[in-house]
Amino acid sequence: MKKLIKEPLLHFFVLGALLFAIYSLVNKNTDEEEIIIDNSDIEHMIELWQMQWQRPPSEDELQDLINKYVDQEVMYREALRLNLDHNDEIVKRRLAQKMEFLGNDLTTLVAPATDKNLKAYFEKHKENYATDYNYTLHQVIFTADNHKNPVAKANNVLDTYDVSSSESLKEVGDKFPLPYTYSNVDAFYLNRELDENFTKQLSSLRIGEWSGPIMSGFGVHLIYIEKKDNPRIPEFASVKKQVQRDYEYQMVLDSKNAILKELKQKYKINIEADNISSMLKQELAQNASK
Repeated sequence: MKKLIKEPLLHFFVLGALLFAIYSLVNKNTDEEEIIIDNSDIEHMIELWQMQWQRPPSEDELQDLINKYVDQEVMYREALRLNLDHNDEIVKRRLAQKMEFLGNDLTTLVAPATDKNLKAYFEKHKENYATDYNYTLHQVIFTADNHKNPVAKANNVLDTYDVSSSESLKEVGDKFPLPYTYSNVDAFYLNRELDENFTKQLSSLRIGEWSGPIMSGFGVHLIYIEKKDNPRIPEFASVKKQVQRDYEYQMVLDSKNAILKELKQKYKINIEADNISSMLKQELAQNASK
């Protein structure tokens, strides 16, 4: 029971229910024919004006802003009376976004990005923050432009030359605008320089001798790995900002899914369209109810 009380999603639902209840109560007691403009409305108008014009509005300009606000509010309320928001995709999308924003605000209250929460998230997902492999290596390349069978050429070189010296193959490869030596570079850099397929093959190669061949988009390579640093888990402090971004995104995603799941319980999904298969109808209805 204590564990349930400490559960953030439970806090979220309680806080959300309270907020919606207060909202309903406030709206129930508000006369729809009365348009109230309070201090917060005026301050908001002034802030928007200052953002656009880099100065506060004059009295006449502020009066004009108030008049436009009233006109917009009247037209908005009358549009609702006429049900003009019905089946309007733009209105639907905007209102759905506002519900999401409301959920996001609640998330920051029930699951704030405190050091305790961030460290717990980091411990659970620390592999996501591991550093890449880091290499110092030498490479030579054989291309299809220069060899009928570049793989056979690379294997022949391995059989013919001394593979224990990092300099023994320096003049053997094709002339190509790639460096012979990559010094202290990580896998991310090599992904950009060559390609991801090339980098993936490096981790299985032996250190201190020429080996391969391995492929890239440029051709066939022989590789001499002089030094390889394996991935490591960094200290929390060094990746805290990235952890916070990931944590906040995940909390928003989790709360959004939790809200939708809870709200969908109120609805029965019945797909009556006749231009899709019965199997697809059933699958769509099941997914919508999840």
